[in-house]
Amino acid sequence: MSTSQSEAVSLSPTLVVENDPAMQERLLYILSMLGCDEPEITWVESGDLAMELLETRRFGVALVDVGLPEGSGVELIDWLQAHHPQVPAVAISASRTEEVIFSALRAGAVAYLLKERDDLELSIGLRSIEQGGAPIDASIARRVLAWHAEHASDPAAEPDAALTPRERKMLELVVQGRSHSDIAETFSAPRLEVERRTKGIYKKLALGSRETAHAAGEYFSPR
Repeated sequence: MSTSQSEAVSLSPTLVVENDPAMQERLLYILSMLGCDEPEITWVESGDLAMELLETRRFGVALVDVGLPEGSGVELIDWLQAHHPQVPAVAISASRTEEVIFSALRAGAVAYLLKERDDLELSIGLRSIEQGGAPIDASIARRVLAWHAEHASDPAAEPDAALTPRERKMLELVVQGRSHSDIAETFSAPRLEVERRTKGIYKKLALGSRETAHAAGEYFSPR
């Protein structure tokens, strides 16, 4: 595993781009449980305000609601990748639509968390992200495998964006419904290594997607 694949994420200071007061309250509680002091959490309700802040302040991570009322959270994540790639973006959404989830990951989100998860599950997901990992479920693993299969023969594909046999096997096990703990046991590896490899797979997906878009003359065009 490369060093970049195992990069940890600082949850403080945190930029939260979320317009729902109830979700803001939940995230404040969850982040507090994870040791983030309230003064280190900045709240904005739109992508435009987030972009303004990011030009003048530094953040360890940005938690981005994909379903923002003004503009798309996916566009903000794409902008972050282009202008502040050192700030990892975590997509948070109520949508389970595969296309929405896949678009956020292709834009460069390091992980996708569902609002429907309870506070404990969200805190576990954020803790994994803090340690350099990322959660994944079967539907996303299936889409990632299909995307790579579709683009494997693309002459413009970057070798660094290709899945390794071990990564492909891991995704296949996720599709089969195996838990991270089961997969870790299969690979005789710690569970965190499986979750870190998931983050590396997401990065390859974003890299491959941008190269494909660039080759097609679509780089930074609206998705």
